Amino acid sequence: MTKLSAEQIARHAYAAGFRGQGLTTAVAVALAESGGRTTAHNATPPDNSYGLWQINMLGALGPERRHQYHLKSNDQLFDPATNARVANSISRDGHDFTPWSTYTNGAYKDHLAAARKAAKDVTEHHGKPHAQSGGGALRVDDDVLHGYVRRTRHVADALGGATGQLRDVRDIAEDSFGRIGKESGFAGALAGFGLALQRQVKGVGTHADGLAEAARKAAKTYRDHETATAAALTDVRRS
Repeated sequence: MTKLSAEQIARHAYAAGFRGQGLTTAVAVALAESGGRTTAHNATPPDNSYGLWQINMLGALGPERRHQYHLKSNDQLFDPATNARVANSISRDGHDFTPWSTYTNGAYKDHLAAARKAAKDVTEHHGKPHAQSGGGALRVDDDVLHGYVRRTRHVADALGGATGQLRDVRDIAEDSFGRIGKESGFAGALAGFGLALQRQVKGVGTHADGLAEAARKAAKTYRDHETATAAALTDVRRS
């Protein structure tokens, strides 16, 4: 079972879009909810909660959230980046933590000192200017990539919800126009329009989600490469 430190949790929270006091609170809530254990699972009703932020998937919440956040299974919430993304959305970008009992009962406050330090360290690391090499090498701002991922995920989620609403258009045709609508062909035309529009919106949503995933992987690859390079330079200096 992987257990993350407060700073590691803060990195995932920052990448998911938490900032400022919302970042501090998010880290404290995660520590209170899961103790930093990425595979934490509470299956005792009224919970069926997964991962760092103990995302509740009990009953109707399960299908609804899997659809909204494009999850194939609840186990995907054991991935800290995925869990952070969902937590960011549920908390409305870190502005509302009332869905978490450890926030409403005050348990998160026991972890605020560690959370503040972690949030401060991570924010300063991302905010500090980076030295440029003499050769004018290209510098990738992975914060921009993470921001793109977050915004594109929101677009994909919104479009996913829109497809469900458009599905109702096809039902309106038959229910509202009855026999006259069928005989005139209007009901069929309206139903066809609704189906075509639904498919187009679903396709755009899927494409947006694909772009977000590609950007997320690019950001991770760059960050991993940067970390490895920094470690190698540190070893060289020590030798």
